[in-house]
Amino acid sequence: MPPEPLRIRAATPADLAAVGRISHRTGLLGAPIGRFFPDEALWADVFVRPYLEAGCCNFVAEADGRVVAYVIGACDPGALPRWARTRLVRVLLGGLLRGRYPRFLRDLPYLWRSLRQHGERAPAGRYPAELHINALPEARGRGVGSALMARFLDCLRARGVPGVQLATTERNAAALALYERFGFRVYARWRSPFWKPYTGRALEHLRLVKELG
Repeated sequence: MPPEPLRIRAATPADLAAVGRISHRTGLLGAPIGRFFPDEALWADVFVRPYLEAGCCNFVAEADGRVVAYVIGACDPGALPRWARTRLVRVLLGGLLRGRYPRFLRDLPYLWRSLRQHGERAPAGRYPAELHINALPEARGRGVGSALMARFLDCLRARGVPGVQLATTERNAAALALYERFGFRVYARWRSPFWKPYTGRALEHLRLVKELG
């Protein structure tokens, strides 16, 4: 029996749990991050919620009524810092008080490393937008990445955004092939020890950019 056709639709804050689950299941270079960051709800609140509440051009792909892939982004470099200044502390305190993060102490080492992680960025004036795209393993190979990327880039163009950037690693071969098909190019490379505790070695990070004019 052929797989259910994928349906692409705009994402909303109500998709937080579904998108957060996918992000958590793919957070370790495409594999689950739960061994090092056990609280899925905290992962979603830190790494997904800002985009769904303050970002732009967010889309999900559904199959059988279930979200199986997403693309989330921001149209300007100030959107997420503004959200963090006004919302992040309240979200995290609320989550802690409601017991949403029962293994919070085990999450802290990864969070601390993330806060200290610095990498090359392209000029925000030329490439103000950024994106993250992910799919569950069972949804890959069905063109979902291409469909989501096309919708995302069309949305940026409709908003008059001049360019977009993203970060990835040398290990992400499938994603690199997708980005190349859509005309992204390498802006910078740097070796980072960030992943060493989780993969056993430092990895080469890539900053990719695309002009939308």
